[in-house]
Amino acid sequence: MQVIVDGTLVKTLSSPITGPQRRRLRGARLAGLAPAAPAGAVQVERVVSHTGSVKVAGCKLQIGSIHRGKVVTIVLEETQFRILYQGQELSTHPRVVVKEVKRLRASGNIDYGI
Repeated sequence: MQVIVDGTLVKTLSSPITGPQRRRLRGARLAGLAPAAPAGAVQVERVVSHTGSVKVAGCKLQIGSIHRGKVVTIVLEETQFRILYQGQELSTHPRVVVKEVKRLRASGNIDYGI
């Protein structure tokens, strides 16, 4: 059973109606294709390089050398990149180029700020 509001899939539940009960429903019809899930902002993680920059979706973003070695979360929105570190926003950058993200997680020497 799917709950759909304004053409958006809100929730999927197991059906409480049994087979014999289904035949007795009035106005029932077979379901069509499920609506597409709402597109949310993609979040990726990157390690800030020794120069204070990261590269995501083909764009080089300068964060600052003070943050080198930190693992930052980058929220890719339609018009901008938001850089977060431990939930705190460090900076925002305009998103000029729209490219596919190929890596979601950071790699290399990781400093978790411990």
